[in-house]
Amino acid sequence: MSEVIADGAGEIKMSKKILLYRWGSLSEPGLEKVFQKNGLEYCVFTKKVKDYHADAEFAAEFLQVLHGEKVQTVFSYDYFPIVSMLCEMNHIPYISWIYDCPMYTLYSKTISNEMNYILCFDQKYSFYLQQLGAKHCIHFPLAADGDRLEKIEKKYDCDISFVGNLYNEKKNRLRNVILSDYTKGYLEGIIEAQLKVYGYNFIRETLTEGIIEEIVEKCQLQLGDMYYQDSLELAANTIGMEVSARERENVLKALGSHFEVDLYSGSKLPVSLQGLRIREKGFADYEKEMPHIFHNSKINLNITSKTIESGIPLRVFDILSCGGFCLTNYQPEVAEFFVDGEDLVMYSGMEDLLMKATYYLEHDEERAQIARNGYEKLKKHHDLAERVTEIINMI
Repeated sequence: MSEVIADGAGEIKMSKKILLYRWGSLSEPGLEKVFQKNGLEYCVFTKKVKDYHADAEFAAEFLQVLHGEKVQTVFSYDYFPIVSMLCEMNHIPYISWIYDCPMYTLYSKTISNEMNYILCFDQKYSFYLQQLGAKHCIHFPLAADGDRLEKIEKKYDCDISFVGNLYNEKKNRLRNVILSDYTKGYLEGIIEAQLKVYGYNFIRETLTEGIIEEIVEKCQLQLGDMYYQDSLELAANTIGMEVSARERENVLKALGSHFEVDLYSGSKLPVSLQGLRIREKGFADYEKEMPHIFHNSKINLNITSKTIESGIPLRVFDILSCGGFCLTNYQPEVAEFFVDGEDLVMYSGMEDLLMKATYYLEHDEERAQIARNGYEKLKKHHDLAERVTEIINMI
């Protein structure tokens, strides 16, 4: 592997075939490790994008690497319009493996480029992208490296842990704007109803034109001329984030009232959760700490964002890849690829969540067996090395 920092200095080597664009995703080190394990010829480009559609400095340095390294394929987690444009100009396939939903760069009009190969982890979202104009967009689940955990550190032992964002700060736009009383009341009804339903997102079906326009205007969701302005989708996803914030708060409140819960998050603890048996652990390092947390927690929570309608979040694969027991909300593709009660455990409401958490904390052998089954299922069908080989062969 040759690394290209792209600072305008240094000699460029001439032998690699795949350009891996590393923009800062937490999953990139694991992906590069798999590239090495699979014996792939590749180089790395790390320059940050300042403008997704018009960044002359980025383009010049990217093209220098593209031609100097004689690159045949470009690969990145998530999608970058400027990378797509440069690959289109040079007739080089651009593979973007999507693990975020929604992703505003996917509203870019560049998604119709012929050289794009968009692999989307969420089946419903992949259908939407196809309708938006993505010619080579397929549903492609995520994966994790089953060999990432080498040494176990017991200091992370706990009964229940949750690693993730609480969506209760700047990222949640609805909490930072003043809506009309009518819209506020209307949305409150939708949010409370959606919180009671698992496996089906009905938010967009309930929105009127007036409500959509107000949310788009107040939350500043206008994307600009280089993007498709799907106001309904943008408004629905904005509401979905608020639903996710409330669900995570409800889950932590239900469990923290009965059990000790370790919370690894950069988010501020809501007032409603203060005084409960929730231990704030701060941000967890993805490579150095998370694997130990997942392996040593008796129960690892996955609370899927409501903006992910059908897909399996990366968190599920991460937990299973470390031999952890995963307790997750019901999700259509989780039920399709894993067996409930055998590979992991799914809940379908707060009462169900509390009942299952209680049961599996009291049944150590059964819980350990499910964790082992989940790990074996991941190694056999969802290992990152195999998935990367499949991607490269497919393209």
